Amino acid sequence: MNKKELWTRVLSGVIIGPIVVFSYLTYPTLLGLVTTIVMLASFELIELFTSDVKNDFIKLLLTFIIGTSSLIYGFSLEAEYRGILPFESEGIFFLAFVASVFSIMLLVKEITHTKRFIESSALSIIYVSFFLSNFYLIHLNYGAGMAILALTTVWAFDAGAYFFGLSFGKHKLSPHFSPKKSWEGLLGGIFFAFAYILIFDSIGIFFGSIQKITLLQTLIFALMVGFFDTIGDLTESIIKRYYNVKDSGEILPGHGGMLDRIDGLLIVTPMWYFLLRILWI
Repeated sequence: MNKKELWTRVLSGVIIGPIVVFSYLTYPTLLGLVTTIVMLASFELIELFTSDVKNDFIKLLLTFIIGTSSLIYGFSLEAEYRGILPFESEGIFFLAFVASVFSIMLLVKEITHTKRFIESSALSIIYVSFFLSNFYLIHLNYGAGMAILALTTVWAFDAGAYFFGLSFGKHKLSPHFSPKKSWEGLLGGIFFAFAYILIFDSIGIFFGSIQKITLLQTLIFALMVGFFDTIGDLTESIIKRYYNVKDSGEILPGHGGMLDRIDGLLIVTPMWYFLLRILWI
């Protein structure tokens, strides 16, 4: 990456970052943000699978269904927590799958195209919509502060991994799927994440925005972010290498597509909520 690309990435991050963080402060704005991100990332994923298919209508329709599944799930969770929903909220994603397959069967006639649309929409529903919608669970159960910590710790890890890898990276982490990743970058990212959680926890406790996180819990979260963020990054790298593309899209200056920006977050978010539950924080 040259200096111009680096500065473009930093500038866009400085502009977009605060907007994203402030959207986490209230539940309605979080719903809007996550739904928008789900739509953008899902469209990119569907486009990767079907770039040679000239049927924009079905692509947009599937994107709408998948994005709506996240939005309705968010509202359903609120209703479920209030005891006024007669079924589990996760059933929304089943209905989204049925709606997607039904739409594909009606609007796509070529069998190979049908197969790829079903694959990409099903993957988008689970991998993008459901996984990222775990932020609703974090927000409702642990508050905005913990949701922001989950988000920004991934950013801290990515920044640490990038700069440590750039400066000290010698031992390849995954030469087949992501040649630029190194063990030094992974360890540096974990260190950044650990330090960041400690700092955030101290500030959060002062303002009363999050629960106290012990030193051992901090280490567990930092290690988890390092491992699962890397898994998420490699997952998308495998998909992109299969389809021979550098980025999933071009929506974010210096960052590529939306899916490029959230690939690690998609895997970390459900695991963050899972750890919160099993560690009784």
